[in-house]
Amino acid sequence: MMETENRDYPNISGRRSGHNRRAFADPNYRSIEKRVTADRRKGLQKRTDKRYRVKDLTFVKLRSESEIEIGQLLDISKEGLAFRYFIDNKQSRKYHDLGLFLSGGGFSIDRIPFRAVSNIELANNSQFSTIILKRYGVQFEKLTPDQTNRLDHFLLNYTLGEA
Repeated sequence: MMETENRDYPNISGRRSGHNRRAFADPNYRSIEKRVTADRRKGLQKRTDKRYRVKDLTFVKLRSESEIEIGQLLDISKEGLAFRYFIDNKQSRKYHDLGLFLSGGGFSIDRIPFRAVSNIELANNSQFSTIILKRYGVQFEKLTPDQTNRLDHFLLNYTLGEA
């Protein structure tokens, strides 16, 4: 076997030279095998609060200018929540606030301002169905002191454990 000398590392030869080849890679290079995002594991926005699973029959009410959508709450934290809901067409609506309520009417929080962080279409097993199931994730924005207190009460009394 012929040994070649590496000028940068004179005592090391061969392809597996022990140094980090990624350190020498062009950071602007994009190809199929290179991630499109810089590094999805680091993330620009990382959750700081724990997400909690909720008891059955907890719902979210989304209000737009013309309609109200109702969805089932999946998980919640002090920062935001995720729920699933059905839509009957692919038109997206602009929602301006949401409400949180239990089916028995024992608890509710209304007019919570939010920012959408995800809106993902879930798999539909029926190819003939016109109904679309989506998972919607939101981050709360500028809660009033009363909304914050009610949210804390909800997290203490109506959740099952970490999601």
